[in-house]
Amino acid sequence: MTSDKKLVNLWLVTGINLLAWPGIGTYVAGQKTVGAIQAALALAGGLLSLSLIMVLFRLAMSLDSTPFDIESFMEANGTLLGLGGGGFGLLAISWVWAAVSSFQIATRLKTRD
Repeated sequence: MTSDKKLVNLWLVTGINLLAWPGIGTYVAGQKTVGAIQAALALAGGLLSLSLIMVLFRLAMSLDSTPFDIESFMEANGTLLGLGGGGFGLLAISWVWAAVSSFQIATRLKTRD
């Protein structure tokens, strides 16, 4: 008997969700809206997390022979640290949400068999 539904490869969905890009595996598994939201959160979080790399570069540039003033460094880079921390939080949320979605997809596929 042939089914009109495409077969979903659980390992592919989970691998994409947890190792490549959170949300894309959920999207491929058929949960289009949830997958798109997860992927958008992951993209926004990843882009905002790049702010932390900018702060690290600025930190490396200021660690020369002159005395390091942490208060002025934090004043100059506080916004970037906030954006980067928020981005990292968004990325973590999307990753955990994608893991939960992968588990739900696996449960649904097991009950279908």
